Amino acid sequence: MKAVIFDFDGTIADSTYVWNKVDRDFFARRGMEVPDDYVDAISTMSFYNGAVYTKEKYNIKESVGDIMEEWNTHALKEYENNVVLKPYVKNYIYKLRQQGIKIGLATASNPEFYLPVLRREGIMSFFDAFADGSDKNVRNKDFPDIYLLCAERLKTKPHCCRVYEDVIKGILSAKSAGMEVIAVYDKANDCKWEEIKAAADGFITDFSNI
Repeated sequence: MKAVIFDFDGTIADSTYVWNKVDRDFFARRGMEVPDDYVDAISTMSFYNGAVYTKEKYNIKESVGDIMEEWNTHALKEYENNVVLKPYVKNYIYKLRQQGIKIGLATASNPEFYLPVLRREGIMSFFDAFADGSDKNVRNKDFPDIYLLCAERLKTKPHCCRVYEDVIKGILSAKSAGMEVIAVYDKANDCKWEEIKAAADGFITDFSNI
């Protein structure tokens, strides 16, 4: 292992509550409940692709840009002020840095969400590379593109990378890139935890397990 690549939401950041509320409020304003398969469907998509999917799937009258702006307005304040890292994440990142291991972030989220958290938590400078939902020509996490891009930016071959992920689609995609993948427990995925563990090369319930 020469590099570690982290997902952000639900993996190192305790942030899934933000999007659960955004989803509930978004559909409630349109007289709907959040569809049962909605979170699974968009969990690996970029911000833009998630908006396109939502508009087309549910016949939302607003434009894709307006949908993104609505989501952004309701989520950004939480990320800037309230979203925190999961327990022991900092400790692990410090240890990786001490060992000379490169550190990357591969997330479908946009920089305006994750950067404020990393800055506020004092760990942004520890990351050597970022690949995110704003990167052009990168498909969603149903495909390994974003992990491969992060590895490329880390100047590390995929088979020398370890990935930490909390969703099964991301786990399978990173494994298909030849990377070792460790599943990270998040309460939002509690009902699928056994399936998630089975798909990964290993698992942790939090970063104190390492």
